[in-house]
Amino acid sequence: MRAVLFAMRSPLAVALRRALRLTLRRALRLALRRALRLALCVALGLALAILCVTRRGAAQASATNPASAATAATAASAASAATAASAATGRDDAVATRERAEAIFQQAERDDEALDFVHALARYDEARALDPSSRYAPRAEARATALRTHAEGDFAPLAKLDRVRRDPARSSDPHVVDDLVREADSFPPGLVRVEVWVTAAEAYAYRFARPLDAEALLERVLADPLADVVVARKAARDLVNLRVARGDLDGAGDAVRMAALRADPQLARDVRRAVRRRSMHIAAVAVLVAMVILAFRAVAFATRRGGASSVSSVSSATSVSSVGGTRIRAALGRTWKLALAYAAYVAVFGGLLASGYEAGTTRPFLYFGLVLLPIVLLARAWAAAGGESIAARGGRAALCAMSAAAAAFLVLEVVDVSFLDGMGL
Repeated sequence: MRAVLFAMRSPLAVALRRALRLTLRRALRLALRRALRLALCVALGLALAILCVTRRGAAQASATNPASAATAATAASAASAATAASAATGRDDAVATRERAEAIFQQAERDDEALDFVHALARYDEARALDPSSRYAPRAEARATALRTHAEGDFAPLAKLDRVRRDPARSSDPHVVDDLVREADSFPPGLVRVEVWVTAAEAYAYRFARPLDAEALLERVLADPLADVVVARKAARDLVNLRVARGDLDGAGDAVRMAALRADPQLARDVRRAVRRRSMHIAAVAVLVAMVILAFRAVAFATRRGGASSVSSVSSATSVSSVGGTRIRAALGRTWKLALAYAAYVAVFGGLLASGYEAGTTRPFLYFGLVLLPIVLLARAWAAAGGESIAARGGRAALCAMSAAAAAFLVLEVVDVSFLDGMGL
């Protein structure tokens, strides 16, 4: 038994088994291919036989009853012609409907221009209903919706408003705008009255130089519950800008609170920034005034003290030699060239750097260079006249540095306040 097993595991037996398996696989593949070819030939023959029988039957039927074949052909031709005629008629009807809808829409626009809003609204609706897929349908729907929301008083208030709003000469006449505002007091509550106030407020603020009258009308807009959210938000922004421009920051805060939830969230932050900027403006001016006062006080005190110590007698008072004044002049004589060069460096090179940007401007650096020169010279004079202790020198250095920063803030505020916005101030 062991010998048999050993013989089966020998390399020769393994090779024989592999050859036998390959031979069986090849034979099986060959048999399958032949079977598939035979099946395809049988199927093709059956198909050809069925096709020949079908054609022979049709030929016999046509030969037996030729009238029926002609009738079928005639019916098919008639049906095709009827279908084509129906499609052509449908296309013609669609084109006619669209042209009619466009004509009605154009008439509605003419009525709108003539302030005949009743007929304009009816024609806008008719044009949209007649052809909803027309290119004019969205415009007709939008304008019809706008007219419906402004229909108080049978469109009479809207006609009065548009008569002024569409005419540049009327909208630029203060007397006409005043009359419109007075008439708006008798209008029914609604969007038209609110838009009269907004239109008049813009004219008062930007064309007639009457900001207080504009503020009064904008307050009416914010107090009206029928005002649209977008209109109320713009009114709040305009009211805040007008009050900030004339320095009434408390009134600007009241406008934000009056607008409440209808105000832009950024508006409250802008008011807080304006309040913070006012405080910084006051602090900057105070720092500069303090530096000037303390520096001139120190220079005057040093001059008097030096003069008192250098007077030899009362009779020689006309030829007083001030030691303190001499030291200050000497310090300024050694420093003015360096101060001038530093101010020129800030003005010129800073301006060149700013001009390299598309929206850059050289004015802040030029103005700051002009302001920086007297600050540096005054600081040098103060250093020559002031005390020599560490506390005195540290206090002077801190106040002079704060004065330079305060001058830069005021320069940016004067040149363009948007620079402060960019720095978060």
